[in-house]
Amino acid sequence: MARLNDFMTRIDLSVLNDYITANGKNTVYAKGDRIVQQGQLCRYIGVVKSGYFKYVAINSKGQEVVTGFTFEDEVVTDYVRGFLYDQPSRTSIVAGCDAEVQRVSVKDARRFIIECNPGFVAEVSSNLLQEAYCRYLNMLVKTPSERFHELVSCYPGVTDNLPVQEIASYLGISRRQLHRIREAESAANAFEGEDI
Repeated sequence: MARLNDFMTRIDLSVLNDYITANGKNTVYAKGDRIVQQGQLCRYIGVVKSGYFKYVAINSKGQEVVTGFTFEDEVVTDYVRGFLYDQPSRTSIVAGCDAEVQRVSVKDARRFIIECNPGFVAEVSSNLLQEAYCRYLNMLVKTPSERFHELVSCYPGVTDNLPVQEIASYLGISRRQLHRIREAESAANAFEGEDI
């Protein structure tokens, strides 16, 4: 099955996963708990064992905007600001439901990765840059409907597994717009199923 964070399939994360498995501590997060609060330093990197996390930032109206997700068996951290630059996060990483993470400190993981696999940082950074650039272009050149269809094709269970508000926020549209897109899709599917 395709993954929303498809760039992770292009990176060999086995060294990092093995390190976290050998040295990590299982931590349970209740829905709404944060791995990091926007404006604070992200101190942990982990692998999601169950549940999911959303990356959120506060917009100028004081509303949460979903900028990304991390799902089961994926790495969760503020890679750019926390892992690379040891700077405060520009997003919060929030448990979208009750979740469990096996985690280690960013400081220890960074030291291990640089010693063990010096090319890892460049590889991950390159893939994240490519992903961010594609997402940026999609926001500028694709319609909300096209972005929704792309999301559903990359992650077929997204509408079953995530709240509508989070999907809409991630796509940069309102709940109402998403509802209209889904209604139009249902109507089109029903029309295609009719015998003429």
